Amino acid sequence: MLMDHPVALDSDHMLLSWSTSDSPYADVARRAANAFVTTFLNRDVGIETWLAWARFDPVTFEGISWPHNPAGLYAMLMDSATQWYAFSGDRRLLEASLKALDAELTHGTTLPSWDWPLVPFASADPGTLEYRGADDSWCDFCGRGDGIGVIEPDKVAELGFAYIQAYEVTSETRYLNAAVACADALGAHVRSGDTRRSPWPFRVDAQTGIAREEYSSNVIAAIALFDELGRLDLGDIDTYARARATAFDWLLRVPMNNDAWSGYFEDIEVQTEPAANPNQYSALRTARWLLLHPSEDSAWRAHVEHLLAWTEAQFGRSTETERGTQYGATVLSEQGADMAKMGSHTARFGATLALWFSSTGDVNAAERAARSLNWATYACSESGIVTVGPDQNEGYWFSDGYGDYIRHFLAAMGAVPEWAPPTESHILRSTSLVTHVEYAPNHVSWTTFDVESTETLRIPRRPWSVTVGGMPLFMRSKLDRPGYTVQPLVRGGFAVRVLHRTRGEVVLTTSW
Repeated sequence: MLMDHPVALDSDHMLLSWSTSDSPYADVARRAANAFVTTFLNRDVGIETWLAWARFDPVTFEGISWPHNPAGLYAMLMDSATQWYAFSGDRRLLEASLKALDAELTHGTTLPSWDWPLVPFASADPGTLEYRGADDSWCDFCGRGDGIGVIEPDKVAELGFAYIQAYEVTSETRYLNAAVACADALGAHVRSGDTRRSPWPFRVDAQTGIAREEYSSNVIAAIALFDELGRLDLGDIDTYARARATAFDWLLRVPMNNDAWSGYFEDIEVQTEPAANPNQYSALRTARWLLLHPSEDSAWRAHVEHLLAWTEAQFGRSTETERGTQYGATVLSEQGADMAKMGSHTARFGATLALWFSSTGDVNAAERAARSLNWATYACSESGIVTVGPDQNEGYWFSDGYGDYIRHFLAAMGAVPEWAPPTESHILRSTSLVTHVEYAPNHVSWTTFDVESTETLRIPRRPWSVTVGGMPLFMRSKLDRPGYTVQPLVRGGFAVRVLHRTRGEVVLTTSW
C-alpha cells in the first residue's frame, strides 16, 4: 500500500499510477479540483476553512491550528486555477481563486503609510480572516509564521503575479492596481545583494522596513512580475527594469553558484545562515522559468541540468525512515527542516523533468518524470482529498493538496501531450492566459488575453478547420507564422499547436 492505494507496478516492477484512467494525471487533477470546489467552497461553517486555515482534518474538513499561509497559497491556487480552466472549461476553481485574492486585498494588505505599502501579508493566525502575520510568541518569537506585522517580499512577488493573472482574466482594475503596488514596493526596496543578503529580505517588518531575516533565493517570482508588467507597459517600467536586472544578476551570481536555495516556507524558524535550510521549491521554480524562457540565459541548459541534479541529490535521497527511490520513482522531500517525502514536491520534480524533455528531447527524463508523477498521484484519494505524503504526521494542507498539486500535472501534460486524455479535447498549454474556453463534441473555441499567442492542444480527431476571428488559419509544417501544426500521437488522437496574431475567438473544429 502507498498512501492508502494498492501499489500498481508494470512488468518491470516500476511504479504505475494507482488510477486506471487512460490519463492518470488528468484524472487526479480533476478529482482534486472537484473535491476542492465541492468539499471546501462555500461550506456553511462560518469562516470557510480554506480562507482561514492552512491545514484541515480529512474527515471533518475543519481547520487545524497552525500558522496560515494565505499569500503563497492563493498565488499557487491562481496558478492552478488558470491552467485548470483552460484545460477543462470549469470556472469553479478560478472563481474560488478570485475569492481568495479578494480576501487578501480586503483583509491582508499593509497600510499605505507603511515602508512597504499596499502589499500582502504572507501569514496569519489560524482561524481568522484578518491576515497580519502570525503571532510567534507561542514559540518564543522564533519566527514561525513571520510575527505580527511582518511580510515576506517573495510572497509579495508571487501574489503580485497572481493579481496580474486575475486582471488578465477579468479586466478588473483592482487586481491590476494591486499588482502594480506589489511591483512598486519591490522596485523601491531592491538591493544588490551578496552571499548573506538577497535582493530582498525573506522577512521584513512592513511598517518600519527593518529586516527580520535577510536571505531568500526565491527571486524568480519578482522577475516574472516585473517582466509581465513591463511587457504590458504598465506601472513604473524603468524602475522595474532596474530592479529586475539587479535580481537576475544576483540570481546567477550567488545561488546559481553556491546552491544556497533557501528562504521560502513561512512556518520555519528564522535562519541566520543562508545555506542552513535549503529547499527544492526555489531551485525548481527557477529551473522551470529558465526552461520556459531560455533566451534570457545563454547557459540555461547547463543551469537547469545542474538544478535538477542538485535537487535530486539533496531531496531525492533516502532518509532514516523513507527511501528516496521507490519502485523506480525519485521521491522528493520539501526542505532541510522537513525531509518527509511529499506528493506536491515530487510532482514538481516530475513536471520539471517533463519540461526538460520537451526542451531537450531527453527521453530518459520523460521516463523519470512519469515515475515521479505516478508516485505523486498516490497522494490523491478517489474522492479527491489530497494528503501531503505517506508520513501521517505531515497531515493535509491546502497548499500541498490543491494550490501546489494540481498545477504540476497540468504542466506535465502541456510538456508531453501524449499523457493527456486520448479521447477528449483539451488545451494543454498557452503562451497567454486563456480568458474563455468552451468544449463541444466536435470543436473547441477559446480567446486569450494577448492578441498573439500559441496554444498546444490534444484532440481525439484530426482538425477539420481552425479559424481566428472568423478568418481561416492554415496547416503548416513549421509554426513560424500564423497557422497550426498537427502531430499524430502514439495512443491515438493528435497534438495540435495553433499560432494566432489576430484578435478574436479561435475555433478548432474536428471531423466527426
